[in-house]
Amino acid sequence: MKIPKVITAVAEKIVFPGRTLARCSDGVALFTEGLIPGETAEIAVYKNKKTFREGDVIKVISPSDKRVAPVCKAFGVCGGCSFQYLSYQDQLYHKHLYVSELLNFLPLSVESVIPSVESLYYRNKMEFSFFTTHDGKIDLGLHRKGSFYRYSSVPPCYILDKDFLPVIDIIKQFVCDKGFSAYNKKTHLGFMRHLVLRKAQNNNELMVNIVTNAVTEGQDTGDIFKPLVESLKPLCTSIYWTQNSKKSDAVISDTLTLLHGREYITEKLMVNNKEYFFKVSPFSFFQTNSKTTQLLYQEVLNALNLNNKEAVVMDLYAGTGTIGIMLSNYVKKIISVEHLPHAVEDARTNAALNGVENIEFYADTVEKWLLNNSVSIDYIVIDPPRSGVTPKIIDSIIKLNPKKIIYVSCNPSTLARDLQMFMGISRYAVKSVKPVDMFPQTYHIETVAVLEFN
Repeated sequence: MKIPKVITAVAEKIVFPGRTLARCSDGVALFTEGLIPGETAEIAVYKNKKTFREGDVIKVISPSDKRVAPVCKAFGVCGGCSFQYLSYQDQLYHKHLYVSELLNFLPLSVESVIPSVESLYYRNKMEFSFFTTHDGKIDLGLHRKGSFYRYSSVPPCYILDKDFLPVIDIIKQFVCDKGFSAYNKKTHLGFMRHLVLRKAQNNNELMVNIVTNAVTEGQDTGDIFKPLVESLKPLCTSIYWTQNSKKSDAVISDTLTLLHGREYITEKLMVNNKEYFFKVSPFSFFQTNSKTTQLLYQEVLNALNLNNKEAVVMDLYAGTGTIGIMLSNYVKKIISVEHLPHAVEDARTNAALNGVENIEFYADTVEKWLLNNSVSIDYIVIDPPRSGVTPKIIDSIIKLNPKKIIYVSCNPSTLARDLQMFMGISRYAVKSVKPVDMFPQTYHIETVAVLEFN
């Protein structure tokens, strides 16, 4: 194996997605991680291309006075966090900088970042993997940075909800006492696969989903989790057992069994001084930062500035209907489009839970639905996945001629690409861009962009 060349370089800036840009002596860009602008470091260069290089920091020679000690001892090993070497205010500063740089083609300034309500212990959902330690014991953790087969034990973890910690301790003790085996992703043998924890943080309800390899037909399962359920009952609203025979590392259900409690937990969001309730089932999508989600949705509402009870709003990539339901009080009708059938069913349930009757739900891909339907609308809200939207979708949206488009993005690089496309083929102009920090301690950032017809 070729030994990496070690060089000394000075960090220039932090760029999306959370990488540090430095320069080699010949001026070629060098990307690494974990440095603060102005710091000098020894870097082992492992990738050498004509236009850029990549490397790992070996040693920080001159640390910045802005460098802080990470709160978590697993930082740098665990793949969950990337920014714990910065204070939270500096995290917001650098996120604002790289969103601004990605959108520097706009004739306006990116507004200041709305901070997360909490910078630690904010995640309402976490997926953990069971794994076998070097001494043959079973443990529970998160993927190590850059690794598919290695894990970092949990606890500690400083971004998950604190109520998850006693649940994790009880489950780890139980599987160790029982002598259960951890699933091996190479051999596909072993019993315990994942643990998924969800919390309705504003409503204090907790869901546990224990994911195992599928039990062979005819195998005596007895009540293998009965003692565990008894231990968890005082802490949990819902306890599930998911059996998964698929080789994929994703949490997929062959058989889903409710072991205790309700089939769902209910989260409460307060937007514009009004309460909304949403049922969250084991495989529902819901924003992972409940308290800051309220600020994000308030920003969407503010951006629309709805004052027309006759308006029709289209909600694209609607998920479980949260944005459409929140907007329904201010308009005549919501048209909601989401391609996952189970998410649409959850959305219908959530609409009924909130007494909302002016929403039409459609289970279809956004691209197909827009191509096959002709409607008259006033406003459009789009909240696509990280990949953004396609040229066909942008073209279909433009043809609908909405007064305003609200683009909610979880990826500023694809947001930049899509905004340029909107502006290049239409008379829509970007009027404002507001980042919202839903993911403290990581490089991720949510952004709300407003486009209006010029």
